[in-house]
Amino acid sequence: MNQTASRRMNLSFFFKYILVSSGVVTAQATIAIGQELSTEREFWTAEQLYEDFLADFGEDMAACYPDYQLAEGPPPPDGPEEANGSGWKKAIIAVDASGSMAGQAGGERKMDAAKAAVQEFMGTMPEDTEIGLLAFGHLGNNEESGKAESCEGIELMSELGAADRLEIANSLEGFEATGWTPLAAAISKAGESFTADSGEGEQVVFVVSDGRETCGGNPVAAAQELRDSDVKAIVNIIGFDVPDDDRKALEAVAKAGGGAFSQADDAAELREQLRIYTTNLRESSDYNAEASVVASDNHSVAENAKADADSCIGNAIADEDSKFALLSGDMVIDGLTDRESADEAEARLKDRHEEIEAELEAFRAKVDEDLKAVNEPIEKILGRVKDAYDDE
Repeated sequence: MNQTASRRMNLSFFFKYILVSSGVVTAQATIAIGQELSTEREFWTAEQLYEDFLADFGEDMAACYPDYQLAEGPPPPDGPEEANGSGWKKAIIAVDASGSMAGQAGGERKMDAAKAAVQEFMGTMPEDTEIGLLAFGHLGNNEESGKAESCEGIELMSELGAADRLEIANSLEGFEATGWTPLAAAISKAGESFTADSGEGEQVVFVVSDGRETCGGNPVAAAQELRDSDVKAIVNIIGFDVPDDDRKALEAVAKAGGGAFSQADDAAELREQLRIYTTNLRESSDYNAEASVVASDNHSVAENAKADADSCIGNAIADEDSKFALLSGDMVIDGLTDRESADEAEARLKDRHEEIEAELEAFRAKVDEDLKAVNEPIEKILGRVKDAYDDE
């Protein structure tokens, strides 16, 4: 090739490479370059070769860094409306049907008010909850003659399953205020519906009662046993028009069961106490779901941004390396540069690539920092929401 005619270096040639692994040929390819240096020179020094090569074949590394957007977490809920929020998913509503529930509270029969409150409670259930209905003390009578039968009167009126408002409504019609208060046995019976495969605090007994145990049982021990069992259920007590003497006894039951006692003096307060349970459940579960999705999406965006930059930079560096090796080798053969200049230019190209790789690491670190800046507050708020709603 005439050197003067080669001032514009045509790279119409084929590069063949063979990948060898353990002495075995694993791949072979032929690459057509077919490009030329645009600068006309008789001879290229190392600096000229490096600069001209980058001018014609240098990759746009800045284009390898993608724009990415990370989202802030959703606003947290205001917090439980009252103490005793929870993350429950399965619940047995245990309704006291002792004779005292036939009495009045706020001008309304307590049993009627309890049934109406349970009905309203059912209408607000999240779709993924399971509900069962248990009545206790609804057999026999509230005299000594009917005590034995009444204290055995604990019945699962509606088995634990997907919240079915109509089924619960029909079940509520199946009992009336009648006898004594076998609270301990009712708690134990409610626990039989739960399973050991649910998480901590996901299974709850809601007891609606207007008084203490009257059948000789130990509801504190029953609640503690259920809480300590492999089902890890919580016992919450909603005291409905409870006499002062009985309130401390019911508070002790709720405490032993890892739950809380709340007082309702009339039908409106009873409905409100039940509403709070579902409101708190919805608030916490809605926030948990939304915040978790945002955090997960942020993680995916960050990882994809780093992966895209890694791939693009890696390919660009490999492309520059291969093109320079082909170009400089051909130019040395044709006398357009010498081996020393080619090696010096190659060393500068290597320095360039090391700087680019350092920039890539800086980009990756920035992505990680940005991810931490948005996701760490989300994780902290998730923890606070859980503490607020689950542990009070």
